[in-house]
Amino acid sequence: MFKKPITISVHATDELARARFAREVRAVLPEVKVVRRDAGEGAGDIDFVLMGADDHAAAATVRRLTRAGEAPVVLVADELGESELMAVSEYGVESVLWRPAITRRQLSRAVHSAAGCCPKAPMLTALV
Repeated sequence: MFKKPITISVHATDELARARFAREVRAVLPEVKVVRRDAGEGAGDIDFVLMGADDHAAAATVRRLTRAGEAPVVLVADELGESELMAVSEYGVESVLWRPAITRRQLSRAVHSAAGCCPKAPMLTALV
């Protein structure tokens, strides 16, 4: 049986960070296709948002994407305090990953959970 590949869109205020993360995803999860929504490749099945410290533009992107509800949103944050974590959980973010310590397993689980391929774990467990 033919399975449709999972596609993800990566959103970031820093284009170099976006390209670096897309390359990492391709290396870790070769079955996942990374697309650029702004390049006319269409929307991905999952939206990843890279958020740096005090990144107000990324926060606005998270709000916009979760309100649109077109795809599950996974946040990859450099820093995230308790109040910010509560805010993104209220927005409906699917998973939160801490970028400095992200593992292959965490990334794989976040992608497959957001795509509906595996059971969902509580969002807070993604930070541990």
